[in-house]
Amino acid sequence: MDNSAVRGSIDALFHFVWPQRCPVCGRMGVSHCDSCLRSAASPLPPFCAKCGAPFGAGCCSGSVPCCALSLHEGISRDILLELKYKNVRALGIPMGRLLGETFDSVRADMLIPIPLHISGRREYNQSLLLAEGVSSVWGIPAEDGALIWRKNVGSQAGKTGHSRNMMPPDAMEASKSLDGLSVVLVDDVYTTGNTMRTAISAVERAGGTVSSVLVWSRRVPSQENEASWKGIDADRA
Repeated sequence: MDNSAVRGSIDALFHFVWPQRCPVCGRMGVSHCDSCLRSAASPLPPFCAKCGAPFGAGCCSGSVPCCALSLHEGISRDILLELKYKNVRALGIPMGRLLGETFDSVRADMLIPIPLHISGRREYNQSLLLAEGVSSVWGIPAEDGALIWRKNVGSQAGKTGHSRNMMPPDAMEASKSLDGLSVVLVDDVYTTGNTMRTAISAVERAGGTVSSVLVWSRRVPSQENEASWKGIDADRA
């Protein structure tokens, strides 16, 4: 029996014991309703994946555009929490397909999900499921394991602002050469940009280029980031 069949059997048993329900309308027996899932989409204008400022603001050297399906609130947040913390794995690929349908495909060689941290207890990587969903729409392969966390770096879960920004720039590394390849990074939530800066650095050290970033949602910008954006806007005025 292949891995997908095993995973399907495990999911079936889990949902027999704990029946699924749509996280939006509460309909029983399904992981989601298509219309409910689509109601989460409220795309944000592209922003810099490195710092969160509006893309094109001249904020960072080598700025990379990041596209988010919505802010991390309301229905979008509820759906993501079901995927991440309530083991509703069946949500992941449909969520990724919605990402792929919402944003135009780009020219790239592969989609790379942000890896699940080595200290994490989750049995699956939600970012990989999102990438697989995008892949089914864009026709670009999703490469699991292309990026890995170094063993001496702590998880970012539960950290905020300043503590997240203390992550070393080499906290992540590529597991193989990416020489000459163009990639799209895929993650669930954009917070401070520190994880993305680390991932972009890892891709570039391996010889690749990050053409864009896709995320399901973006946390409400911090006051620190907003202040820096106002400074950028003032400089450009």
